[in-house]
Amino acid sequence: MNNPIAPDKLYRTSLHALRSRDVEIDCSGIQENDSCMVAVLVSLQKESANFRGSLSLINVSEALATYLKAVPALQKPVPSNEKMGFFESAGEYAFQLFHSIVELTHLFTESLYWSTIGRFDPKALPIRGTLLQMLRLGSDALPIVFILSFLIGLTLAYQSAIQLESLGGSLYLVRGVGIAMFSEIGPLITAIILAGRSGSSITAEIASMVVQDEVKALQTMGIHPVPFLVVPRFQAMTITVPLLTFASVFAGIFSGFIVAILYLKMPISLFFNELRDGIPLKLLWQCGVKSMVFGWIITLVASQKGFAARGGADAVGRATTECVVFSISAIIIADALFSFIFY
Repeated sequence: MNNPIAPDKLYRTSLHALRSRDVEIDCSGIQENDSCMVAVLVSLQKESANFRGSLSLINVSEALATYLKAVPALQKPVPSNEKMGFFESAGEYAFQLFHSIVELTHLFTESLYWSTIGRFDPKALPIRGTLLQMLRLGSDALPIVFILSFLIGLTLAYQSAIQLESLGGSLYLVRGVGIAMFSEIGPLITAIILAGRSGSSITAEIASMVVQDEVKALQTMGIHPVPFLVVPRFQAMTITVPLLTFASVFAGIFSGFIVAILYLKMPISLFFNELRDGIPLKLLWQCGVKSMVFGWIITLVASQKGFAARGGADAVGRATTECVVFSISAIIIADALFSFIFY
C-alpha cells in the first residue's frame, strides 16, 4: 500500500485486508512526528495478531523505526480481556466459515483447471509427483482400511445375523450387508480413515512449508503453489479413494461371508446368488461417485488449512486439528446430501 492516504482510510482498508491476506505498507513518506500515522501503524500491528494475514512495514526510516520500537504495543500486543458476546462469536464464526468455503471453491476450480485444460499450457510447469502421492496417501492406507472395514463388517453382520435368525429371515443377511457396505459404510469409513491419516499429512506438509516461508519462496521463483503442491495430491486422491473404498466394501462383504457360512451354515452358492441378485448395479457407480467426492473434500480442506497456517510450530498443530475436524464434518454433511440425492 502507498502512504499518501488518509490515516482513517489506511486503517480501515488494511484491517479488512488482514482478514484474508498479508499486507505491506510503504512507510517512505511517514515521519516520526506524524502522530496519526504512527498511531495507525501501532494499532494495525496490534490488530494483526488476531487475523490470518500478517503486517509488514517497508521503507521505514531509521528515525521512524527507532520511534516505533519504543512503543510497547508494537512489540508485544496486549491481549484484551473482554470476551465477545454470543452474537459476535456467531458472526465471527459465520464469517470465517464463509471465507473458508470461498477458499475451498477457489482451490477446487484451480485444481480442476490444472488437471485438465492447464496441462496443455506450454508455459506451465509439468505436474509431477502424482504417482508418489498415490503411494503415500492411498496405497499405504490399504492395510488399515481393510482391517477396520473387516472388523466393522464382522460386527454388523454378526449382530444382524442374530436378530434375523430369531425372525426366520437369515437369508436377508447377504443383501443387508452388501447394500450397507456399498451405499453407506464402505465410502464413509474409508473417508473418515483417510481424513485422519492422509488429510492430516497433507495439512502438516503444506503448513510447515508456509510457516517456514517455503511457499513464498516458490512464489518468488514464479512457481504457482496450487499446481505444485495441491494438484498432485488432488489427482492422487481422486484415483485412490474410490479404489480404497471398493477394497473396504470387499472387506465388509467378506466378513459377512464368514458369518453366513460359519454361523448361519449358509451354502456358498446361495450366498453368492443372493449377493448378485440383491445388490443393484447403480450402487456401484453411486459408491464410486461418493468416494471420489469425499476424496476431493479431504484434499481441498487439508490444503486450505495448510495454506491458512500462520505462526510457528504450534500453527502446524492447530491447522492439522482443524483439518481433521472440518474434513470429517464436511464428509458427514456431504453423505447426508447424497442420501437425499440418490435415495
